[in-house]
Amino acid sequence: MKSPQILFISHDASRTGAPIIFLNFLRWFKQNTDIPFKILLRKGGPLESEFAKIAPVSIFYKEKPAKRNLVTRIFNRLGFQSHKRNAYINSIKDKLIQDNIGLIYTNTVVNGDVLEFLADLKCPVICHVHELEIIIQKYTESFAQVKKHTLSYIAVSKAVKRNLIENHSIPEEKIKLVYGFIPTATHNVKSDRQEQKLIFEQLGISPEAKIVCSSGTTDWRKGTDLFIQLALSVSKRYVDPVHFLWIGGQTKGLQFERLCYDAKNIGLEKYVHFLGVQPNPLDYFATCDVFALVSREDPFPLVCLEAASLGKPIVCFDNAGGEKEFVEDDCGFVVPYLDIQTMADKVIHLLENRDLREQMGSRAMQKVREKHNEKLIGQQITRVIEKVTNNSNNLRSQREK
Repeated sequence: MKSPQILFISHDASRTGAPIIFLNFLRWFKQNTDIPFKILLRKGGPLESEFAKIAPVSIFYKEKPAKRNLVTRIFNRLGFQSHKRNAYINSIKDKLIQDNIGLIYTNTVVNGDVLEFLADLKCPVICHVHELEIIIQKYTESFAQVKKHTLSYIAVSKAVKRNLIENHSIPEEKIKLVYGFIPTATHNVKSDRQEQKLIFEQLGISPEAKIVCSSGTTDWRKGTDLFIQLALSVSKRYVDPVHFLWIGGQTKGLQFERLCYDAKNIGLEKYVHFLGVQPNPLDYFATCDVFALVSREDPFPLVCLEAASLGKPIVCFDNAGGEKEFVEDDCGFVVPYLDIQTMADKVIHLLENRDLREQMGSRAMQKVREKHNEKLIGQQITRVIEKVTNNSNNLRSQREK
């Protein structure tokens, strides 16, 4: 019989925090352990090929064709499509049974339907939780399935761990706190001046201007609307030009149009830039003087680690997730929840005090290297995997006796 393998499950292969962290961990895991594993993506995405370079990949929900002709629609109504779908996912399960999967590791709480389907594998499940309450409530049914099948949890921050205990009655002993990380070897080099000059020219920004940066999807949870309010408050009180860059999210559609509408109506359309997804976000982060996290709810944002790795101080909200656990009192400022005026005060304070900016930015960079590097976090996650595996093997041996 084949040696037991791990099945790692990602909810998709998008260029967002949880899949990126997962991808980086799997690279490290492959290089530093000899444990065999397979990868199952609930859905695909642009990082599919990167996952496939690490281990064999299957996709649970394959993309549906964009257009369906009359014949296809008739076949679907007759149930042929469902039959085809069932045959496909059953083939995935049969293959996994043959591969002797001994542990399932699911990266997020939205894979409950996959865990339910794979229950026949009868192996322990670890759930790596990257979500707080708003997302968990959005996926209530999925999380109920996750709780049904999960033996052990990994929480990416104290805020996440506390939420699991207080709102979902998960015993504390089942939860291990493991913070997020970035591959520090590739994230601690500032972009050169020529690259920054090109970005300034691209955006029509004077080289003398100050830059405040943020990043994420353009939605309510990430606080993109609050970023505009921050820009207004800072611009009213800071004499020199300040530009505000938002990296990530959509650059079309109703939400984007609303953001542009607000920026124009407050007279800052030339100073607030929504740049969408960029292939080189670190180059944009490197141009900024302050990184402002305006998220209403963010478990432990990867973008802040990236900005910190470039020596940028961070300003964030209290009671908004796990970022304050990184910022503390030495890497920037934590301000009361949704208090834009106080956040603007701290941003201006940093813009006006170069020595303080550099001091806090330097400490942020040091903290990423010391506490949020791939080796340290990779080892912590691996120890959870080994503990669950050993406990499961011991339990199986006792049953066989």
